[in-house]
Amino acid sequence: MPGGIHAVTMPKLGFAMTEGSVTAWRVAEGEPVSMDQAVADIEIEKAVAEVAAPAAGVLRRRVAAVGQTLPVGGLIGVIAGADVPAGEIDRFVTEFRPAPLA
Repeated sequence: MPGGIHAVTMPKLGFAMTEGSVTAWRVAEGEPVSMDQAVADIEIEKAVAEVAAPAAGVLRRRVAAVGQTLPVGGLIGVIAGADVPAGEIDRFVTEFRPAPLA
């Protein structure tokens, strides 16, 4: 991702899955994360699954609130280096567009 900013998105965990709800955050904003570390829990069709960090860095922003439902590919959080300016994080969140579903 440009500028070392990485999107944490609602994963597609099943063929019929179109959305999921954030049930818990496992990492606070400002905490470091490692790649593949569980950063949030989501609920899909009465099952709970973990969302893994796509990269190492710092959880800079929780975009989705607990209880919020988002479509597959929707932005739930942002991971970036601690040195990335807040304005770049804001711009990333504002300009984020999910990849088309295959």
